[in-house]
Amino acid sequence: MKYEDSDTRELLKKYRLAGKIRLVSFSLLTFFLLLMKVFGGYAYLNLAFIALILVEAIINQPYEFFISRVDIRRFQYYQMATDIIVISWVLYYMGGIEAPIVSIAYYGVILWAGIASTTQAVFFAVVLSSVLFSFIVGFEYFGFLPLVSYYGYRMPASQMTSLLIGNIAFLFAFGYFSAHSSLVIRSLQRKRQEESLRNAHKLTATGHLVSRTAHDLLNNLTNAQGYTRIVLEQVAGDGQKREMLEAVDRLQHQSVGLISRLGSFAQKEKTEFSPTDIHKVIEDALELANPILRYSKMAVEKVFDSHVPRIYASDNELQEAFLVFILNSLDAVSKQGKLTIKTAYAKKDETVTVIFSDTGIGIKQENLKRMGEMFFTTKEQGEGLGLGTAYGIIQGYNGKIDVESAEGKGTTFRIQLPVMQRR
Repeated sequence: MKYEDSDTRELLKKYRLAGKIRLVSFSLLTFFLLLMKVFGGYAYLNLAFIALILVEAIINQPYEFFISRVDIRRFQYYQMATDIIVISWVLYYMGGIEAPIVSIAYYGVILWAGIASTTQAVFFAVVLSSVLFSFIVGFEYFGFLPLVSYYGYRMPASQMTSLLIGNIAFLFAFGYFSAHSSLVIRSLQRKRQEESLRNAHKLTATGHLVSRTAHDLLNNLTNAQGYTRIVLEQVAGDGQKREMLEAVDRLQHQSVGLISRLGSFAQKEKTEFSPTDIHKVIEDALELANPILRYSKMAVEKVFDSHVPRIYASDNELQEAFLVFILNSLDAVSKQGKLTIKTAYAKKDETVTVIFSDTGIGIKQENLKRMGEMFFTTKEQGEGLGLGTAYGIIQGYNGKIDVESAEGKGTTFRIQLPVMQRR
């Protein structure tokens, strides 16, 4: 099942905006019709027309009372259906096919379905609009509904038929445009969000890399300084050699200072440990990846062990590591596939196991042994820091990572973490 919590919140936000647009639009329509009547124009307003305006402007709103009790993805179809029904009757009361300006509202609903929802919603809006538009025009023409005409003109059947077919054809053409445009927009949004998320993660990974590299360099320079001072004592009588070695020692001392400042800049603030809900950390990592996940073909299945206890850790660090494995699976699953996230608790060993298993392209056997090396990557330059970061975080918790993979079948990362932690 797709991870949809963030999608639902976004959809709610869009439909609250739609409610405001609906209220303003029909309020302006009412004001315009009243103004026409005041200046002696055609009196469109009647009790039925006013009732339709009230339905759209007041009743057909995404009130919290409704949306907290219904599935918003079904509720949107109710709202679209209500919009299209009201638009159809407003179209009838304003002259039917003689009021092309009103039929623009159909296109507004279709366009909104493409922006806010799915291709299926666009298809629903197009078909319902076409059916009700045909119903109003046909029933009025054949006398099932009283004729409403601003011009007092009854158009010939050939003219009515051509206008009807033309409008329906344009509704379907606009529906195709709306659906296709929304797919392009979503694709661009996905790429932008993916790039933003990966850049942010790359900066974090680079910080880890610089910090660890600086630590290793400091160790090497400290050893070199020790050897230099030993040699200095041995060449006490040789002024030229001593002068050269003292210069080397000064340069080493300066280098230690520079690298120490670089390491301090890259190093994170001291991590605070606390009892951490591993399932909440996984959910938070999925939430961060959701801007990419919702546009991907990869489904996410969660199989959580209800007996997993809280572990003593930093939720931010673990979230960062788990996000790496999620993004790694996303890269591997290029077609329709699935990422399964499982958790388990081994009471005997006091360890929690988190498994990320995908159905992606897998990893070549010669690369498996190098998983987690800070500089090793099978991706394009600059894209392979993530796994090294994740391995570093897990190893820092005295945990371990086992990886199994088969080309064309997928990859499984098995992470074991101790419940209690001391650093």
